[in-house]
Amino acid sequence: MSYSKLTYGPITKKEAESLWETIYQSLHRHAQPGWNEHVGYEQFRAVRLKNKILGGMGIIDLGQWFGGNIVRSGAVTSVGVAPEGRGIGAASVLLKNSLAEMYELAIPISTLFPSSTRVYRSFGYERAGTKFTYETTVKEMKAPLNELEVIESNPSEREETYLLYNERAKLSNGNLDRGSVLWDLILETQGRKIFHYIVMDGEKAVGYVNFQQARSADHIRVRDMVALNSECAERLLRFFYDHRTVIDTISWNGPPNDPMRLLMEEQEVKIAYSRDWMLRIIDIKKAIESRGYPKDIQSTLTLNYEDPILPQNSGTWTIEVSEGKGTVSKSNLPGLTLGPRGLAPLYTSYLSAFDIKNMGLIEGSSDELARASLIFSGPKPWIGDQF
Repeated sequence: MSYSKLTYGPITKKEAESLWETIYQSLHRHAQPGWNEHVGYEQFRAVRLKNKILGGMGIIDLGQWFGGNIVRSGAVTSVGVAPEGRGIGAASVLLKNSLAEMYELAIPISTLFPSSTRVYRSFGYERAGTKFTYETTVKEMKAPLNELEVIESNPSEREETYLLYNERAKLSNGNLDRGSVLWDLILETQGRKIFHYIVMDGEKAVGYVNFQQARSADHIRVRDMVALNSECAERLLRFFYDHRTVIDTISWNGPPNDPMRLLMEEQEVKIAYSRDWMLRIIDIKKAIESRGYPKDIQSTLTLNYEDPILPQNSGTWTIEVSEGKGTVSKSNLPGLTLGPRGLAPLYTSYLSAFDIKNMGLIEGSSDELARASLIFSGPKPWIGDQF
């Protein structure tokens, strides 16, 4: 079948239920009930054969923190193609057109949790960050009781939580600028009660935790947690340790170098879940100029860049970094040779340029690789949310 017979576009409210049924069938047990409805039909795109929907996906306009700046990101979610649409190019039409649409919307990058790494690599996405879920027994979270207070808070009073989250996210790479689509799910639920606590150092809030207690097991599932300093992390450890008479285990999502894990007396935390997310550069100039960089670095780097799906990005680009900002201009200088897959893990600080060379995704001299690694250096990127 010719791709020309397949079309891509938004859906109407009347088409939403049909598309979501197709997506739920495609994702099977990995689908989250109610998620597509929460995102809203306006964010979904479909691939059709004549008037029949063969599949679709959601694109949530969010942001991600990189180098202390928020970079606008197209968060791809709920990608599914009906059995009759597989093998005839429906997925290819869906993904290629979504990339073109995001480019036209001036979205610099796109992020997703892949159902198949191989498939998304063929469209220029590459592994670029982590999601970890840690688990331990609460009796292992023993810590000295310090002077910080843990105070129960009202979930409707969100501003303090937002500010604390953003303060931590600004110092990280990859954390999402969540928006209501994610905050609503973290702070509110129709199911088990969510407990909300703020950690106070005198009059100053230095952290928080939102969690649920499981019905069927003596387990705490942390939905969201921030500790801005070691004292706050120790106070949260002690807070959970004081649940030990009624709770056995606890799990939470955290960064690769999680302070809660590192401050525990023994190495008794296990990784219950680990998954890499993927990123795709949509607009190379906007992407590089949107993120932040180490403020004490002043350097220049040239990229010979080839993007077969979004050829507008192809060419030779010179990056000038100074005072925490990057500027990009067309160039004819020699430099590193790479494509979207090579740039993605470098951009997020997930891999050094030397690591990426070992994957066969970048070529250049040792000096150029060292310069690229320095310019894009930073904390290991991670996401604690799912979308």
